[in-house]
Amino acid sequence: MDVEDWYHLDYFDRSKCDTSRSLLDGLDTYSELIARHDLPSSYFVLGELATQIKSRLIQLADAGHDISSHGWNHVRPLTMSPEAFSSELIKAKSGLEDIIGRPVPGYRAPCFSLDQTRLERIREAGFVYDSSRILFENHPLYGSIDMSNYLAVSRNIFRRDAFFEFQVSTLTMVGRTIPIAGGGYIRIFPWWLMRNLISRYLQGNELYILYIHPFELSCQSAPAEPLGVSLATRVRFRLGRSSVCHRLEALIALLRQNGFTFTTFALLRNKLLAEDR
Repeated sequence: MDVEDWYHLDYFDRSKCDTSRSLLDGLDTYSELIARHDLPSSYFVLGELATQIKSRLIQLADAGHDISSHGWNHVRPLTMSPEAFSSELIKAKSGLEDIIGRPVPGYRAPCFSLDQTRLERIREAGFVYDSSRILFENHPLYGSIDMSNYLAVSRNIFRRDAFFEFQVSTLTMVGRTIPIAGGGYIRIFPWWLMRNLISRYLQGNELYILYIHPFELSCQSAPAEPLGVSLATRVRFRLGRSSVCHRLEALIALLRQNGFTFTTFALLRNKLLAEDR
């Protein structure tokens, strides 16, 4: 889960949003769902929200989940200089570590906005894994990370020394890359279609990564969007929120039917390191 609020979404102008309205209760909805299924999870948390949800983060860390970083306030790294990005990384990481009382192992860039230069800054900041790479070049906000100096452990996992990059799941069909891992895709498109695409992906891959956001699982009514937002954006923000929990339950069942087990990025990294000894 990328722990951010609805007004952090890049298709909204935050200065025009009613930030007094929060949909962070979706964090509890998600955490309760995975607890019912006894599943571990990784949480990528925005630094500016960490104090607000301090008690929940401590509980999640104590339960064995990853508490990792999503940056400070959802500014895309590719819009920042490498030096400014490094400063933000350290600020966000140390802030989370002060709250949970243990190391923060991983990072995910807002909007997957990352390149090789900034990936190196993540390593230098002391993180031991990243999950910001996605092969979907058509998205205007996403970045592109060159993995030529990394060892390909598998189709979706890359390693450089003890640092790992976990690539977000996509499906290639007829020469085109189709995203199948985001909560938005599972929420908006018909479940029969997503089930079919994910099932195809699972037949040829060992790692499936889902990412989702609290607003998609919130029980609160959606706040009014800022003036000037397009109808398509309004639909993208609101559509399918009432069905997400049911679809997550179905996705968990589908993964189990295909023999998949569940883990966190940190645990998977430790397992891969142990196998290499």
